[in-house]
Amino acid sequence: MELKILLIIKHIILNSVAPLTKYLINNIMNKILLLFFFGAASVCSSQVIFEEAFESTTIPVEWEVITNATDGGWQVGSSNELSSDNFQIESNGTTLVGSNDDICNCDKNNEALITRAIDLSNFPDAVLSFDLFYGNQSYNGATESAMVQISTDKINWTTLEVLHGHLSWDKHMIDISDFGGSDEVYISFIYNDNGGWLYGIAIDNVEVKVPLSLDAALVALDEKVFGEVGKESIIGGTILNNGINEINSIELSYQINGGAEVVEIIDNLDVMPFAFANINFTEAWIPDSEGESTIDVQILSVNGETDELEENNALSYSTEILGEVIVPNKIVDIINSQPEITQLAGSAEGLDRPTDLDFFPVLGKDELWVINQRVASSGGSTVTVSDATNEQPSNFDRRVDGNAWHFMSLPTALSFSDDNFNFASSTGVQDANHDGGTFTGPTLWSSDPDIYAQPSGGNGSHLDMLHGSPFCMGITHEVDNVFWVFDAWNNDIVRYDFVADHGPGNDDHSDGELYRYQNIGIDVDGDIPCHLILDKESGWLYFVDNGNDRVMRLDINSGNVGTSLELINEPLAVHVDMANFTTEVIISEGLDRPSGIELFEGLLLVGDYANGDINVYDTNSGFTQIGTISTGDEGLIGINVGPDGNIYGVNRLNNSLLRIGVGEMLSNTDDLNIAENLKIFPNPTNQQISVSLNDAKLEGTETYEIYNSLGQQVLNGTLSTPQIDVTLFNPGTYVIRVKQGANLHKTEFTVIR
Repeated sequence: MELKILLIIKHIILNSVAPLTKYLINNIMNKILLLFFFGAASVCSSQVIFEEAFESTTIPVEWEVITNATDGGWQVGSSNELSSDNFQIESNGTTLVGSNDDICNCDKNNEALITRAIDLSNFPDAVLSFDLFYGNQSYNGATESAMVQISTDKINWTTLEVLHGHLSWDKHMIDISDFGGSDEVYISFIYNDNGGWLYGIAIDNVEVKVPLSLDAALVALDEKVFGEVGKESIIGGTILNNGINEINSIELSYQINGGAEVVEIIDNLDVMPFAFANINFTEAWIPDSEGESTIDVQILSVNGETDELEENNALSYSTEILGEVIVPNKIVDIINSQPEITQLAGSAEGLDRPTDLDFFPVLGKDELWVINQRVASSGGSTVTVSDATNEQPSNFDRRVDGNAWHFMSLPTALSFSDDNFNFASSTGVQDANHDGGTFTGPTLWSSDPDIYAQPSGGNGSHLDMLHGSPFCMGITHEVDNVFWVFDAWNNDIVRYDFVADHGPGNDDHSDGELYRYQNIGIDVDGDIPCHLILDKESGWLYFVDNGNDRVMRLDINSGNVGTSLELINEPLAVHVDMANFTTEVIISEGLDRPSGIELFEGLLLVGDYANGDINVYDTNSGFTQIGTISTGDEGLIGINVGPDGNIYGVNRLNNSLLRIGVGEMLSNTDDLNIAENLKIFPNPTNQQISVSLNDAKLEGTETYEIYNSLGQQVLNGTLSTPQIDVTLFNPGTYVIRVKQGANLHKTEFTVIR
């Protein structure tokens, strides 16, 4: 009954506040529900055998502290009393027990806190639970460690768990049924500074209790704040096996706004006791109308039987559904016009050496993010442009993370996850610690304005960072928290999977997975980014290789795992190289210093840093170039097709955000006075043409483009000589455009056979 009341209160609150406030309240309410779950579980799960909440001011009676530290080791107090400048313990509202190496800077090698004897003689099954605040952090080459051990005689100890870092309160549950029936059991919590001057650890609410036999708890949902009419939304979340038996199958349902239930049974699970598992419904929800929607998810049965504790079986969240956006294809029209170029933002709006841009994945939000390189001493920044497709946007949200110096150091690119709305940035430095090492790589961030660039009490607001790729020169998204990186230090393409993020400001990277695609022969041109884009339907990853002035692609569905590689800088779940994968060089001519790249409806757009041109290629006809769009200025570095079909780009050299749209169309009969300035001889021709200007001398630096009667570009180049070979052209009428400085000249000629 209490859970139902909480859910009703949550629905009432969420339906009466603004979206961003709703999102924050939603997170808070889910934490309350999670706390309710743990409280309900402890009440309903048979019998509590042992408990200690450290409500006195001293170490509990019959507990033992073993330490070499001058401060006496483990101590009881409030979070404020046990904290220090560099080890800030998040308040949990009660007293707790902890050990602070930051204050002491003394010998905390294998410092142990041991419980009094616990009698399990009448209990064949038992589970240990406790709340933990611990970072597993490093400083000056030393890394702290912590573990939990168990013994029946305080002489011979068995390690139950090596504790992971998570700088927020984190509940741990460990099955200790192997020691059930013993009349004397001791639990030891061990902290080790490993000879360094490090941080510390805190523990609270230690319990040993009889577990349930069969209980699955729905502990989190994959909440999406926004959705789009007509676009699939995958419903999923995380379950906890809160019972003593393995979970092999689970029956769940979801409802939208209290409507018809969608029921599914997920089989072939292997969720061990007190382990977590991610689950997804195979039947996606496709919103059919705009507005607020509430998604209710519930566990119906476990292993085909009734769940023993129904109070932890339901969660819900709300989402705002925006209208469907169908992006028009304007690319060919832009090519065949004198492009209309509008500067939307500059230094006054917060641009400071911008390197990339990306639209928020739900296009109806009309939100454009720009990332700034800035300088190494302060780190990068972002500018979020609201109503980005307006004629002249006026809302610019400028943000700098509190530890951008490390986590966003000289960023070269950003890319959104369209699955969870996180975004990742690539760091363009050798060492994010700036002390000559190689400790850097891509960083994962939340796009939630209540989290991103807000104080976290830890290491900035980042959600995760992996440190295996110095000089990351580009990044693009694949799925969930998986991103692809151009690693210019090792000259590899690397697939990074952050898996589960560690939360804002924390630093547990041990679940990270790195897959290296080596020996491709790629290189980088100074500090110019090599951007990437993934065709998620075909699996082709397109990337700029500007050290060789070309564009390549990699089939991410090809290849197999090769050999395990040595870990770089930190523990990882996976670090391997890939073998037998497929790569291709697709564009090897006509590019000077390529950087930006975009893929849209079969057209590949490649931006050139050297001259500001955007070269357009047809992926369905052997990457034939169909046109060039000129922005006119050196420094074009990132490009993106927006919700309105226009091209958006950033220029690092002049700190500008540009919109490139359709301008005055260039037809065969326009501007005859300009056509008269351009002479073609012979005309008609069957072999070659000679180009001249009536009122100017050719300098050998002019560029030209030739189009057929369908408006397709068939040839382009530089007029180093006045002659152009058209021997291979089909018979017909062609338009030639010659650009000399700021002047454009155009006329027709005919090929005969």
